[in-house]
Order: sequence, then structure tokens, then C-alpha cells
Amino acid sequence: MRFLFFAGGWIMGGMETAFLSLMTGLLARGHRPTAIVSAWTDGDMPRLLDQAGIPHHEVALGRFYVRNPVFTWHTLRHMPAARRQLRAIAADVRPDWVVSPDAQTLLLSASILRVRRALFLHSQPDRLMRHSLARGLVDRNVDRIICCSRFIADCARRTTVDAAKLAIVPNGVPLPVGRRSVDRQTDGRPVRLGIVGRVVEQKQHHVLLEACASLQRQLPDAFHLDIVGTKDGPFAEKLERLIADSGLAGIVRWTGFIADRERLYGDLDIVAAPAIDEPFGLTVPEAASYGLPVVAARSGAFPELIEDGRTGLLFAAGDPLALADVLGRLIRDASLRKRLGEAARAHVATRFTVAEMTDRFLDATSR
Repeated sequence: MRFLFFAGGWIMGGMETAFLSLMTGLLARGHRPTAIVSAWTDGDMPRLLDQAGIPHHEVALGRFYVRNPVFTWHTLRHMPAARRQLRAIAADVRPDWVVSPDAQTLLLSASILRVRRALFLHSQPDRLMRHSLARGLVDRNVDRIICCSRFIADCARRTTVDAAKLAIVPNGVPLPVGRRSVDRQTDGRPVRLGIVGRVVEQKQHHVLLEACASLQRQLPDAFHLDIVGTKDGPFAEKLERLIADSGLAGIVRWTGFIADRERLYGDLDIVAAPAIDEPFGLTVPEAASYGLPVVAARSGAFPELIEDGRTGLLFAAGDPLALADVLGRLIRDASLRKRLGEAARAHVATRFTVAEMTDRFLDATSR
């Protein structure tokens, strides 16, 4: 089959990474994925698509923003040219399916790309899907609503979309070659915790820092913390103040964004994921694929990814003392880290591979 993906381009977040993996999986199966990338950004997606051998086109099909008239003006200004480009691409590719990550892009392209349309949700349904007038329009123009988790599917069911159109396709991650030891404590160095992802309030970095402050009093010099993400914006400034006020400056390292997953996870012993209402949480299977135990909030899709006590540990969302408790167990017990990490790796290898994601996606688009 031939698929045309609207693959983002602003940043390489979870959705963009998942789409890239899926397109790579489809290409390996003999299908023909093509990507549309937003043309007014300088993100990494075009380069990564080139590396994967996936054809792509840069089209300035933007979005309409209620609170950002400048971006909306750019969208309107580029719209005639974008429509001409899309018609030409559709005539060349002749897609069987168009796959969009959001309702607005799907509707903007619906009048041009008159083929089957799939909305692949990697976030909670947006305003258009919840709007009393627009949601009917969305439902009429979509043939399949693919959700990255049961959590997102449940959110979609609370709109008026036809539940018969829903399918769940969990994201998959590439499996690293070889194995690594998850027990670094025997060399006498502190255990290295890590939190990976965008530095925004929803990710709950502050809850982890409060937990670390409590742990530091109980287990002085037993662990360090890496914050892997861009230090930018008011929330990052709030975290910097919290680090200083909590006396954590000596054990916290803010690494910035790290693209090399081998280096990123190779430096860690435990990954913490305290986010609330996480649509999927690609960091969890990524870390697990490297044999790392993950501690995650009992919120969003995390309970779908982790079997509590077997492949990782869950804690009450938003509770720093509960997080400190489970992290303390792992810091003290190298054998527990090893057992959970090995079980997590095996779990990912059977449930959250790119091959499994590709199979489920093809099943959803074959019905």
C-alpha cells in the first residue's frame, strides 16, 4: 500500500519519532510511505527521512492558532501554494491512505487528498474534536482513528466520533544491538538517575526534584540525577531555582538534548517518568530496551507500558514521597534493578517493537 504521512517537522518529539519508526517499518515490508514535512522549520526530520530512505516533500501547510495571529497569517499566506503542492504530490504518489497526527491538518488537506484518511492520535483529542460544531465535520472526514494507547482511545471515546473507527496501535522502538549491564553500583560510583524529555510542567520534573531532595537526606552521596532536555523557558528557570534551594546543585547535571540513544541510556541506571496524563511515553520502552528499570507515575498510558513490580515500578502521580520511596528501593538494591531491567527488556522485545507497531497499523488500515 501507499501511505502519505503528515510527519511534523517542528521538533523531533514522540509523535515524530514514532512516525519515523512506523514509516521505516512499512518500507521494510515493501509498502511505500511518503512524508510531508513542514517547510518553514529547520528540524531534523528531513535529514532522518533521508537516512531512512523515505521520500519526503516540504510543504508549508501550517495551522490556525487562536492566540498566535502571526503564525495564522503565515498559514493563510502559504495556503494557495501548499494546496498546489499537495495536489501535485497526490497525483505522483497516488496514496491509498493519508495519515495525519491532528484533526486540523486532516481537515485542511481533506478537500485536496480525496482518499482514505487516518487520524493517528499521539495526544489527547484537540479542540476541533471536542468543539460542538467542528467535531461532526472531523468525524465525517476520517475513516480510521488510530490511538497510540488505550488511554488516548478512552479520551477519544469521550468525543462524538464513531467508536467503530477507533483502533489502538502502541508505538514501537528499535531494539538496540547487544546487551548492557544495568548494575554499575559494584564499581563504587553513585547510581545515576535520569529524566528524559521536554522540560514542561506536564512532565513533573519538580516532583522528581522534591523526591531527590528527600532521598539526598536519607541516602547522601548514593545517587546523581541527569535532566536530559533543553533548558529553556520559565519552567526551566523554576526548576533551576528549586535545584539551588533544595541543595541539589552538586548532584544534578542538566545535559541538554541528547540525540544518541546509546550514549543517553548507557550513562543511566534508572529512568524516572513522573509525567501526568502521558499519551504514551516513548521514553519508557526506549529505556527498557536498554535494560533499564523505569519508575513511572500511575497516570496516562504508563500503566499500559509497565507491569508494576515485574518490568518496572509505578507510584502515585504527583506524590514526591511515594516517588522517593520507590527510587530508594532501586538505589539500595542492585539486584532489583537488574531483575526489573531484564524483564523490561524482554517485555519491550515482545510488545513494543517497530515490527509489532507496523503489524498493528497495517491491520488497522486493512479493515
